[in-house]
Amino acid sequence: MDIQVWMASKEVADRLDVHVRTLRNWLDLFVPANERLKNPQGHYLISEAGFALLKEVKERKDNGNSSLREIQRQMIEEGLIQEEMLIASELSGTEEVAVTAASSSLETQSSRRDVEFAFQEALVSFQQELTQLRSMNQMQTTILEKIAEIEEKQEFLRLEMRRVTFEMDLMQQRLTRRKERFAKHQPRWSLNPFRWFSRSNQAAEH
Repeated sequence: MDIQVWMASKEVADRLDVHVRTLRNWLDLFVPANERLKNPQGHYLISEAGFALLKEVKERKDNGNSSLREIQRQMIEEGLIQEEMLIASELSGTEEVAVTAASSSLETQSSRRDVEFAFQEALVSFQQELTQLRSMNQMQTTILEKIAEIEEKQEFLRLEMRRVTFEMDLMQQRLTRRKERFAKHQPRWSLNPFRWFSRSNQAAEH
């Protein structure tokens, strides 16, 4: 006996990497009523079959530029969902539709549906941009931290170079002073022994 497994909408949204609000919009468009239930708290529970449909929608969204309406029509043509889903999604918010149906033409209703689909598309795109923006902000923070670290190391190297240069200057000054002292106190007597004898001879002759 097969056991039906139901997943919470939050879990499904996490597995598909979409916002919960986006998931609820997709439920009305792609998941039949018998594949989605509401618990006493008002949260959706989605069957395995419903999850498979939503996963198919996510893959088609990621792999192309098709709108939700185009994906819905494709899945109807392929027999993945029933044509009633198109009617059900068009008649969502039945009270409002019932009020406007008497005074609106088919063209007006079609235009209104286009606006709703465009709004849903814009909402999904905005949510994706927010996710990308968060990633960019994190990347920017990491880059700024690395730049600060590099600048700190550069400052340390500059200080080390100044210290080494200063010590080399001191060493040069000490060597110069030593040479000067050595030259000043150097004996004036020649180290050539022949010059000693020549001087003694000259003294004896006198």
